[in-house]
Amino acid sequence: MLPSNLLRARISKGKIRPAYVSVDPEAVALAVRIIDDFKAGLGKKKGELLEKLKEIEDEGQDFKLVRGMSTLLERRCRFEVESETNPMAARMATFEAASRAKAASSDETKAVIRSVSTRLGVSPEALERALFSDLEDELMMRGFVPLSAESLIKRYNLSLMQTLLFKSLRVEFTASGNWKNIFREVKRQGLMYSVEEQRPGYRVSLDGPLSLFKFTERYGTSIAKVLPRIVASEKWSVKAEILARNRGGRVYAFETDSEEVDGLIVAGGEEERVDAGGRQASGFDSTVEERFAKAFLTSYGSLGWALRREPEPLVAGAHVLIPDFSLEKHAEKVYLEIVGFWTSEYLERKLSKLKSIEGVDMIIAADESLACSRLERLRDKAEVIYYRRDVPLKPIVEHLKEREGSILRAQAGGIEKDSIVLRGDIVTLEDIAKKKGVSLDAVGLALQDFKPAGHARVGNLFISEAKLRELDERLSKIEKLTEALAIIESSGVREREASKVLDVLGYTSVWAGMAMDEVRISKSAARR
Repeated sequence: MLPSNLLRARISKGKIRPAYVSVDPEAVALAVRIIDDFKAGLGKKKGELLEKLKEIEDEGQDFKLVRGMSTLLERRCRFEVESETNPMAARMATFEAASRAKAASSDETKAVIRSVSTRLGVSPEALERALFSDLEDELMMRGFVPLSAESLIKRYNLSLMQTLLFKSLRVEFTASGNWKNIFREVKRQGLMYSVEEQRPGYRVSLDGPLSLFKFTERYGTSIAKVLPRIVASEKWSVKAEILARNRGGRVYAFETDSEEVDGLIVAGGEEERVDAGGRQASGFDSTVEERFAKAFLTSYGSLGWALRREPEPLVAGAHVLIPDFSLEKHAEKVYLEIVGFWTSEYLERKLSKLKSIEGVDMIIAADESLACSRLERLRDKAEVIYYRRDVPLKPIVEHLKEREGSILRAQAGGIEKDSIVLRGDIVTLEDIAKKKGVSLDAVGLALQDFKPAGHARVGNLFISEAKLRELDERLSKIEKLTEALAIIESSGVREREASKVLDVLGYTSVWAGMAMDEVRISKSAARR
């Protein structure tokens, strides 16, 4: 996205369209020259780079185009202040000293510089360099992540589209595939949206930044950030209403699709994120959702519920709901939707979608600053909890434990013991769970009193009596525990179950010292 004053667009018959740059030899040559100037600027002052770019503009090139491309490249640079002392402190100390001394001549100014430099512990030359080293022209370029000329042109064209959407009243788009990434970005940016299911795919409407009364710039930037996700689809289309304030507040229509800009925008639509230090940027938004995720994983990650941010969309009648989180265990899911502050119209649409969902276990965490009584009618559809700053963990964990218990009981109740046939000398509970399509815990609960003929329960195993007799005979000829465990494990019994086999066969361990090699096994006379 570019600053608004660098937007290049054409208006005709009530429609507005970005002034895209063709990937032709002339444009490529211009991009190469600009990129080369940035490469040559490494280790030099930013002012020298700006002078080089100004020379290109003075040759008759469109200054918006040159500055637009330069803006994108500047975001891939790392500029640093090079000074032995704090520039602001140096200026303040020097100006105060000069004012007190009423320095007017060159010699008097030098005397002030010497005095202040001694006080600050730097040389007079270093002090003079520091006085204005934090001004833009004096910054030193210490890093630059280059890219090809063609890529710069395509990123520039995408940025034009983003800048235009910054002025939107409403945005509507469709796409073929890539919906999970699109919805994830819509949610991450905190946009107000409505979704209608189509066949195939969805039609999404976003409330534009200029339809709100506040947060215009931040919200407009958020809409622009969704665009790369949209154009990453194989086929897509975008429609928007653009407000032109410099034309008396007239509204223009903007329409484009994947065919129109084929070959003009960055391949794949994925705009590379580079921070001000010229490094690849990434990160998790600092939100209520982030605090909840960190708190849940830290305090309750051991419960075994996998926490996923922004899972797959849920079809809710003619709409789609993208929950903030899903909690998954035993192939079951509990969804969490965190309702923050929105316009009343958006909240009404949210409530309507939530009411239309059937057969989905949904927890709604609602900000108490809302008119939360509206959510009470959903209690038969979802668990509703309230929060002020952070989503409370206790009611969510209690809900998960209750859900897990009911799932296990239901699965265990569906397992008919008479239908279980054990084939082989060693059968694991995992094998049975896989065949039955249920969780291991459910099988363990269902078979806790199961006593099949010809097999004995050993931990999470069923071992045939014939195999146990064979092991017993081999173990009777050795004394060391380590050798006994090795024999049991070599028969196919897992390490964590080996000691339980010894218990079943009546063996005990006799410790003659602290070393494992000194431990002996002994079988009571009653079990021989």
